[in-house]
Amino acid sequence: MLPFCRLTAFGLGVAIFALSIGCQKVPLLAPTGSSITLTASATALSANGSTPIIAQVLEAAGTPPHSGTHISFVTTLGHLDPVDAETDVNGRVSTTFVAGGSNGTATITALSGGATTGTTGALKIFVGTAAVGRVSVNASPLTIPANGGSSTVTAFVVDINGNPLVTTPVSFTTTAGSLSSSLVSTDANGVATSVLTTTAQATVTASVGATAPTSSSGSSGSSGSSGSSGSSGTTTPSASGQASGSVTINVSNAPTITITVPATVQRGLPATFTFVVTAAATNGSPIRDISVNWGDGQSVNIGTFTGSQAAAHTYTSNGSFVITAVVTDVTGGTGRASSPVTVVPVAGTGVVVSAAPASGTVGTLFTFTVNITPPTGLGVVSASIDYGDGQIDQLGGATGAITRTHAYSAVGTKAVVVSVTDTSGRTNQGSTTVQIN
Repeated sequence: MLPFCRLTAFGLGVAIFALSIGCQKVPLLAPTGSSITLTASATALSANGSTPIIAQVLEAAGTPPHSGTHISFVTTLGHLDPVDAETDVNGRVSTTFVAGGSNGTATITALSGGATTGTTGALKIFVGTAAVGRVSVNASPLTIPANGGSSTVTAFVVDINGNPLVTTPVSFTTTAGSLSSSLVSTDANGVATSVLTTTAQATVTASVGATAPTSSSGSSGSSGSSGSSGSSGTTTPSASGQASGSVTINVSNAPTITITVPATVQRGLPATFTFVVTAAATNGSPIRDISVNWGDGQSVNIGTFTGSQAAAHTYTSNGSFVITAVVTDVTGGTGRASSPVTVVPVAGTGVVVSAAPASGTVGTLFTFTVNITPPTGLGVVSASIDYGDGQIDQLGGATGAITRTHAYSAVGTKAVVVSVTDTSGRTNQGSTTVQIN
């Protein structure tokens, strides 16, 4: 009997050991009728974000199951770490959702035995572009010069909870000009930038997710699907995770300038030119500078006026020249005008001499009338009358009509010559003759 008893005891021990091993291999699962509720610290994440998730397990009676109850997690996007865990004494178990650079909506479920979150109890976390809540767009500057320029467009992207969305792709589009980048990911502050270069008014739109519709925009920016307007043009997201904002960059209108050239421009004499400056009626800026190039190698700045103003210039040589005037406003917008001008020699001083009587005898007293007419801008330096018999009278610097008398002591034809030197240094003459019988 003793060997049999020993064999029986040995078999019982093997059975108990086998049962023990079997119990260790089978996980403890939640009883039928239990419920699992999932909560997360954040329901919106950037594409590289993560968030803790807590699963609360309760039996049908509302009490937590046995500590160590095994829970499995499943996600449709990103990954969970760990995917399996065991409850604590309060029926709670935690895991971490990691987006892993994805964009979309993660649907997370948990199960244990016959207990599951089910479709209605699944936890949804919006990731990347799917989490977008608002896009705010600004530009600096909002107005560029009339001849074109660049403006930096900044898009600030936040999620549905108002937190910055990082590493989120933002699509930039423009109605005119060109952008330095059309697709930019947000930085650590949720900001993406692109530089617009244009010569015409342009509306730049920044979109996250599928392109959201936008309303017409004004100079300070406008909203998209929300329909509100403001300085940055923001939108609220659609149900499908879309948002966009827009801003309009204006182009200044340039001032204009015209030139009026006098009918005659004479070498060595000041000529007066008239300049008319008109500021832009819309999107204009104050005048900063008005410069004139006379076309003969000389230039001058004539001020910062609007309206009409005259400026004089003296050409020192004959010929054809082109005057160019440029008006510049404070934004760099320019208006330009050019006009040809022909410079001619200065007209000579008019000298006319007459005698009364035209003839006479020796001793007759002749009266000579001299009319001196210098051109506009010139005066007379000196004048003299030579009676043709060796006698000369000085007439000074007088202009207009001058009379002198003279009697001759010898017969013959006498040539009377008047010489006039003007302020330009030129000498002109006039003459007549008298007959002495």
